Amino acid sequence: MTDARAAVLTEYRAPFTVETFPRPEPEPGALVVDIEAATVCGSDVHVWAGDLEGRLPISLPLILGHEMAGRVTAIGAGADVDSLGNPVRIGDRVVWAHTPCGRCRQCTLDKEPTLCPQRYIGYMSDCSRPPHFTGTFAEVGYVVPGARRLVVPDGVESTWAAAGSCAVRTVVRALDVMGRIEFTDTVLVQGAGPVGLFTTALASLHGPRKLVVVGGPADRLAVAQEWGATDVVSVDEHPDPAARVELVRDLTGGGPSVGFEMAGAPGAGAEGIDMMGRNGRYVLMGTLGGPRQEVDVARIVGHGLRIRGSMSGDIGDYAVALDALDRFSDRFDWNRILGSTYGLSELDRAMDAMRAMAEIKPVLDPSRP
Repeated sequence: MTDARAAVLTEYRAPFTVETFPRPEPEPGALVVDIEAATVCGSDVHVWAGDLEGRLPISLPLILGHEMAGRVTAIGAGADVDSLGNPVRIGDRVVWAHTPCGRCRQCTLDKEPTLCPQRYIGYMSDCSRPPHFTGTFAEVGYVVPGARRLVVPDGVESTWAAAGSCAVRTVVRALDVMGRIEFTDTVLVQGAGPVGLFTTALASLHGPRKLVVVGGPADRLAVAQEWGATDVVSVDEHPDPAARVELVRDLTGGGPSVGFEMAGAPGAGAEGIDMMGRNGRYVLMGTLGGPRQEVDVARIVGHGLRIRGSMSGDIGDYAVALDALDRFSDRFDWNRILGSTYGLSELDRAMDAMRAMAEIKPVLDPSRP
């Protein structure tokens, strides 16, 4: 057994330390993979900052990272097929999901495993105990028994699969929660980060009459326009929320019929509700923490708004996400959201780039120093 490296967080808001752990042996149902590419997610930043403590079960020390693609190096007994029944072989690239318990109301009756209160979320779990490699900012990843997993299609680059293993499947779930988008709809997307941009791309496939993206900075809004936005509203050029609300209402003829909150910025949810048109449908996904927001409840009632929350995505959403990345790579240049590539010892820089919005999606290559 050899050792492998990982970037470990021992204290919130502190620098990462590169540590070594024994490479695990797979138990029945498990896989061991060499991480080929990992990408930084806004959720990693939230966990690093301690924003989700008390909202989700989190236990330091942590190996962050949950957007990844890895090549299988060891297969436990019974783990030789993926969640779609495809064979899993040594050398195959895989992605995998958080692990619901399968024994609660949300898993069994509601059929909503992403809301399982006992769900195992590797990058929020204590990495000091074997098998150690709980997150994917590491040379090795451990796919626990019960974790649903998928073989990555040949046409999907590992960096795309990494980004898609969280951001795109989250968008797929939000679109499913939203319901059918018609060509007569006007669509609002709040946020021009990875989730907002992927929402823009996939929503554009439905051909809505208007597709308005609110966000920034300018380089991200340029990607939004390349990926199907008919109009963009810069939060830098229009810093006043009330002015943004009026501009979106004007662009959509009184307010959008479909809205996605994918920004996670303070006040974004309340602002989006103010933007929505009558009988509008509004899905919130971006806000996972932060302060409480004051919402105009009378507007919800008076405009007959339908509001839903959407949390993460399940393995079926992963499968659709990978299919979308594969099928529409000629239509959308997925590389447009990828930033610089960093090694494990450079993870602090990658996280800083994400927090400063200097890069849309920093990439981690654990084979680098």
